[in-house]
Amino acid sequence: MAWLPRPGYTRHPGDALRVVLGGAVLAVTTTAIHRDFVGDREAALFRVVNELSLPGWTWPGVWLVMQLGVIGAVPLVAVLALVTRRLRLALDAVLAAGSIYLIAKLVKEFVQRGRPQTLLDDVNILGEPARGLGYVSGHSAVAVALATVASPYLGRRARRVAWVLAGCVCLARMYVGSHLPFDVVGGAALGWAAGSLVLFVLGAPDPRVPLGKLRAALTDHGLDPAGLTPVGGDPRRSACFVTGGGEPPELFVKVVLREWRDGDLLWRAWRRLFRWRQTRPVRVGSPHHEVEHEASMALLAATAGVRVPRVLLVRSFDSGAGMLVQARVAGRDLQQLEADLVEDALLTELWRQVALMHRAGIAHGELVPANCMVDEEGRPWLVDFDQSRVDPNKAALERDRAELLAGLTALVGRERAQRTAEATLV
Repeated sequence: MAWLPRPGYTRHPGDALRVVLGGAVLAVTTTAIHRDFVGDREAALFRVVNELSLPGWTWPGVWLVMQLGVIGAVPLVAVLALVTRRLRLALDAVLAAGSIYLIAKLVKEFVQRGRPQTLLDDVNILGEPARGLGYVSGHSAVAVALATVASPYLGRRARRVAWVLAGCVCLARMYVGSHLPFDVVGGAALGWAAGSLVLFVLGAPDPRVPLGKLRAALTDHGLDPAGLTPVGGDPRRSACFVTGGGEPPELFVKVVLREWRDGDLLWRAWRRLFRWRQTRPVRVGSPHHEVEHEASMALLAATAGVRVPRVLLVRSFDSGAGMLVQARVAGRDLQQLEADLVEDALLTELWRQVALMHRAGIAHGELVPANCMVDEEGRPWLVDFDQSRVDPNKAALERDRAELLAGLTALVGRERAQRTAEATLV
């Protein structure tokens, strides 16, 4: 399975969480129902929807919406995905929604729950009466599975439309008298879990950064994008670029990506619940707020005399991403240097920069050798202030020093790291 996911696609842990929760909801609804009778609360909720007095002219619309949950909707979505050159979306739709329709049939046979008209009196039935077994709703499962796998490929508005339509399919199945509430909830949970499983196994598309738009944005602000080249970065968090060979200054460009699942309410609640297990938060805010935060922390550090790259531009980018542009530090980070090239004078100056930052009350938050650049003149620079904060709490400053000391110990040995630190910080 090492070939999964393919290049350009990444897994998100939130999808695994959705698989587990979807399976849990399915299990709860399965154990909550009885094949021979309907609980009072479920019956009352069913009648609220089933007895809605909608005008007769709405029936064609209701019927059309319900077709989004039939098996025929799967090839339709696949064809639309192929037409728009989203080949993976076509595959995801077929795998998730196509297979879930068959799984729903198996669940029906296992649970053996009848349709509403066999369990309740005075059920309003519109259109052709549904026959066979009721739990789970195959229409709901297919519609929710399609919305789940399509979400990473859609923009915010289109994603909302997809989920509203999936919800309408679920309500419509109760409105026409074909399913009870637990039927549609169980079907939706089954589709949610199946779609999330496909995304977790095969991966969802990276929030790609269009190079053409990035070059145009830099040019619009009077910055030369010549030689714009991607460099390392967290593919799910940010994309980084450098320029070279053009008009000075050379640039370091960081685009904080708009990964919608990071902002998902469910995922944020899970991260907050288990905050004690986190080593680094995925977000400190929206992408635009994050680059603003990083730029402000860098400017505060520069005001305190710390050697940091000059901030040139902060702006929103490409419908929700955030872009930070700084002057590029020509050199390498400490992690890339060989130990015999790291002299005591460099280490002493690095600790002096840290002392200036801490005297200003700024905790870096990720003070590791990879965030300590060394320029061509052998001077250290502190970079990557996205986790920084002004913190009067001495514990945060102590964590900074301990983290840097550990990184330098691995690089040059404990004796040199400790000696240069004590000579500067005491």
